[in-house]
Amino acid sequence: MTTNNNGEKYWKLAKIVNTMLLCSHIYLLIMFFMFQVRLMVFVNIVSILVYLINYFWIKRNLHVFFGNAYIEILLHMILAYLCVGWDSGFQIYTFALILTVYYCDYLGQKIKKPSLHPRTVSILAGVLYLAFYFISSRIKPFYDITKWHAGKIFFVINATFVLVYIIFFMENYRKIVTGTEKQLEEAARRDELTQMENRRSMQERFDRLPELAGTDAEVGIAILDIDDFKKVNDTYGHGAGDMILHEVAQRILAAETEEIHTCRWGGEEFLILAVGKMAYPSLVNALQKILGEVRTDRHDYHETDIMVTISAGAAKRKTGEKIEHTISRADDCLYQAKENGKDRMEVS
Repeated sequence: MTTNNNGEKYWKLAKIVNTMLLCSHIYLLIMFFMFQVRLMVFVNIVSILVYLINYFWIKRNLHVFFGNAYIEILLHMILAYLCVGWDSGFQIYTFALILTVYYCDYLGQKIKKPSLHPRTVSILAGVLYLAFYFISSRIKPFYDITKWHAGKIFFVINATFVLVYIIFFMENYRKIVTGTEKQLEEAARRDELTQMENRRSMQERFDRLPELAGTDAEVGIAILDIDDFKKVNDTYGHGAGDMILHEVAQRILAAETEEIHTCRWGGEEFLILAVGKMAYPSLVNALQKILGEVRTDRHDYHETDIMVTISAGAAKRKTGEKIEHTISRADDCLYQAKENGKDRMEVS
């Protein structure tokens, strides 16, 4: 497994699957005993032992675990079919086999261990199902259970087991897909280096401004830029530049509140959006604090202290003004701060 969290997730799932299969065989053991199908009583005792042993394999080798389950389901299905016939419905476990082998293949991809090709095994399971169908009229079951109407009872039991098994796996698959989509969506909204929101995410906030700001809220924009950042990269290398970007970003992130939102705007530039009744004064105060902290920070890179400063420009949105124009005015203020000596803030 790539991480302990992933490992725990797969182990927990395997334990649930193993418990489901174990309980189903305990129930089938009782049913076969009641209907005097002695061979299947013995087979189910063996199956129960297999699933008890399988608890040992869950954390040691999931492929062995699912392999054991696959072989047990296959052999149990064949023997049960021969003992009590088509009408008892044991052939529908082929659908559970297909689900098992595809999930085993999914785990194989996760833990970098190849498994049997799921399409090939699924085709073989389908062929087996059809074979059962065609020979059902030619081969009589070893045991006659018609006098107890046991065939219908077994069919209902087996159909229920398989349905629950399929629903369980499909629900789990849905959670995996949903979780993966959320992770991808979150990754698409975050800057990998700084872990701040990225430009795309901030643009989405701009799109929601009418909803966020309401009618009486202020909207302020600030753009910050690390002074002489190219010199840092040229002098100390891009590793030092990345470290400084990350550490400066943490200072800016620390200013976030319910009213203040930050992002990496691009390169060594950051943008702050403030929305609220007193958002603009809060934004200016936050900028003053950030500039002061960054000015005194020492960035240790390979036992060398590197110090940087930042410049900032801020603008308050005017009534009816498009947010793009407010950003442009904040950018003009940033340019003015650079022209006036850097390590300072200009506001509009």
